[in-house]
Amino acid sequence: MLDFEQNPLVETDWLASHLNDPDLRIVDARWRGDGTSSRELYKAGHIPEAIHLDWELDLSYVDQKGLRYMLLPPQRFEEVMSAAGIGNDSRVVAYADYDYSGATRLWWALRYYGHRQVTVLNGGWNKWVCEKRPVTKAIPQPSPASFSCIPRANWLATHQEIIEALQKQDTGVRLVDTRPPEQFAGKAVWTPPGSHYLPPDAESVDIGARVPMRAGHIPSAINLTSSYNLNLEDWTYLPADVIRVRAEAAGLKPDQRVITYCGVGISASLGLFSLHLAGYKDLALYDASWEEWGTELHLPVE
Repeated sequence: MLDFEQNPLVETDWLASHLNDPDLRIVDARWRGDGTSSRELYKAGHIPEAIHLDWELDLSYVDQKGLRYMLLPPQRFEEVMSAAGIGNDSRVVAYADYDYSGATRLWWALRYYGHRQVTVLNGGWNKWVCEKRPVTKAIPQPSPASFSCIPRANWLATHQEIIEALQKQDTGVRLVDTRPPEQFAGKAVWTPPGSHYLPPDAESVDIGARVPMRAGHIPSAINLTSSYNLNLEDWTYLPADVIRVRAEAAGLKPDQRVITYCGVGISASLGLFSLHLAGYKDLALYDASWEEWGTELHLPVE
């Protein structure tokens, strides 16, 4: 039996030969910025036995502070997993398409909540279809399962932790902004359809967040756009040693605590997952990301 904790990335050949494993749960994690069409994509065709979970529609909520797209709290997360047939003993394979980060967002969420047997399909839907592997429109009806959350705090970063690291100028903590360069540079901010550019000379823009969104990045953060670690020809991940060399060239050391962030914590999961593949051990995702930092006026922005 393949240990997913030791193999966080699996190939299409492996999945094709294990589609009917009784303990395997396949999750189609494709999503789209319009908030609805991911369901239609799934209905039009998916990997056999796969259920569909959209990170925005199924796995996020607006918290008490008005922050959007936050990871579901434990009880609600348990309910979603249980209804999807994912239990404590399930082995989960998540896939998405292109550089959409739904699969790695689910991978991080499950790992944060203590579920270690989760892996990502290398190349995802794109590679599967390109190889002419089986596709179905049949929607499985999984039996409810029992899922229990055991949060692992080290996988989640908060703005308090980041502020403390900035104040101490702690070289043992590094921040990685995984957004596109225009967002890092303060020319645009994230929205579900893509980068929303600011008017000339504006420092903030109203995009429907709790207050107008400031542009820029967290001081001392480096910019490693999430898709930088993917082969854009087939959307597979670059070899682990290549990702590690690129990370080290950007100034990341293996013994540092690396915190990734983006607009709302989704491409940050792709950046975190890539670094995990490269052997980085102390990784955390700032789930609130720029949705919080950009709307808290007391937090410093570059």
